[in-house]
Amino acid sequence: MIRVALIGGGPKGLFALQALHERLTSELDAHIAIDVYDPLPPGSGSVWREGQPEVLRLNVNAGIVDASSSINAENFPVWVSRVAPELAAEKYPPRALVGRYLREQFQLLSQHGNFAMTHAPYVVTGVEQQGPRWQVSGSFGSARYDEILLATGHGLAGTAPKDPLPGALNTHPFIGDYFALTTAGISAESAIWIRGAALTAYDVALLLTEGRGGSWQGQKDDSGAGHSGAGDGSAGDGAEDCVDAAGLRYIASGREPRRITLSCRSGSLMDPKSETVPMEVADCLNRHGRRLRQWGGQARAAAPQGEAPLNGMWAVLLDCARECAELMGATVSALSLWRTAWTGLSADAGPGAASRAANPPTLVPPAPVHEPIPTATADAFAHLRHSLAVNGLKAPVTTGWLWARVWSGLYAELVTAMDRLPRSTRAWRQFTRVARNLERFAFGPPELTARKLLALFDVGILHLAEPGEQPAPEAVLIDAVTPAPGVLGGAAPGGRPANGLFAGLLRAGHVSIRSGDRGLFTDVDGTCIAHDGTRTASLAALGRPTEDPTLGHDTLNRSLHGEHGLWAQRLAARATGQRYTPEIPDTSDTPDTLEQ
Repeated sequence: MIRVALIGGGPKGLFALQALHERLTSELDAHIAIDVYDPLPPGSGSVWREGQPEVLRLNVNAGIVDASSSINAENFPVWVSRVAPELAAEKYPPRALVGRYLREQFQLLSQHGNFAMTHAPYVVTGVEQQGPRWQVSGSFGSARYDEILLATGHGLAGTAPKDPLPGALNTHPFIGDYFALTTAGISAESAIWIRGAALTAYDVALLLTEGRGGSWQGQKDDSGAGHSGAGDGSAGDGAEDCVDAAGLRYIASGREPRRITLSCRSGSLMDPKSETVPMEVADCLNRHGRRLRQWGGQARAAAPQGEAPLNGMWAVLLDCARECAELMGATVSALSLWRTAWTGLSADAGPGAASRAANPPTLVPPAPVHEPIPTATADAFAHLRHSLAVNGLKAPVTTGWLWARVWSGLYAELVTAMDRLPRSTRAWRQFTRVARNLERFAFGPPELTARKLLALFDVGILHLAEPGEQPAPEAVLIDAVTPAPGVLGGAAPGGRPANGLFAGLLRAGHVSIRSGDRGLFTDVDGTCIAHDGTRTASLAALGRPTEDPTLGHDTLNRSLHGEHGLWAQRLAARATGQRYTPEIPDTSDTPDTLEQ
């Protein structure tokens, strides 16, 4: 009997268990016993837990969600059409519905899987090696296992934030749990100060408005079709312009706060995802995706002294962005594009906006830009309004729009090309800075969410903090900053472990983190690499704890990473007494584009 402890019951763990089931036969169900440690019902994990308000929607196209198996062949869209047909046409359905789907798939696996499985509703606080086995400990006591799989996602339950916001209403990050936002803690007409201006902050703003009975006039569905709403149409001066620009008008319930202020260091909001990508741009992305994959193979084979320069990758991405600009009738230089990537400031890319550069720019920080950073509330929301117009091809494209198409469209190829690639700390610092900027263009909220934010701004409820502005003494403070991926609070070697579980494994040398990274370094099958560079047999990690050596774990796209399948292959070989030789997946058929 092989005893396995899966620490974390979210989607990554579910995908690994499903892959293991497919590798085994029913005759082997007595050979493997798996305990799934998670205080929440397994399958959905914390982010996708059921019971969340319906206001909270999926931030990616529901079409990518697929937890089907030989037990149940239904992907999420097929499942929704059966259990909730009224929501089948929604591109961004409620997260709680996604959680229900994932939980049901776990339950089916628990009942019919080719191994024994038990849910252990506890938080694991320590993992220690004792001879050939591992001891798992927590409030439940301790238990011994032959195999450990770490899939802790956004972090162990109850872990305090690295940099808490003093006086905040919530003492822990909002990871699927928004129950601190009660009417007892936040009364009507109160002033709210939110630390953060990204997706979690948008969730909080919608929960405190739409979630308290507010409604939308002129709402459009995900396809852009208009709906007439309730209300008398009177919203003061400029009301018609408001509806034309944002597509929505907010109708207050009287129970929402009078003022909600978002605050962040960048002084900007995330750009909305584009619902309109021209076919010629998609074809361009496909062509450059193949180039990016080719670069990755060449860089890995020719890396000098174990470090691959990334200039070739940037050249491919810049070429793609410039070609996309040409297809959209714009002329933009590589230098202008690189300035946007480095600073995070979008610029006009319309005809004649910039002269063509004869050669790609030197990849160093560009000269200072003398344009003001859009920190004021009016500038930030004007930019958001303009981004929606650009997405709808009703305004000339910008450098931010071009980078959004390139970064999201080539992300699958980027993940493959950068996977565990040896690179210098300097090159990685450059990559992380640019990636952080481009993700704000590429992986922002759905357009409908952006329109809702604009509608809240237009009626005077939602604001963005001015530079240097501090919360009023009477303001209710809310922390909407989520934990960063990885297991360290900052890059190695200076970063500190986020919790005792990973601190213990690091002290013992069972796991390692490369300089400049935050996440565990693992082999292609998820096996952790020890401090001495060897494989730590029977200890593996998947998903967010391994971010940086591998990219893009904040996704429900099961096909983007292959570690879970190779882990299942190794464990199945151990159960059957077969020799384990990893079957490295053929990535030549990886989809050319991916929505994150």
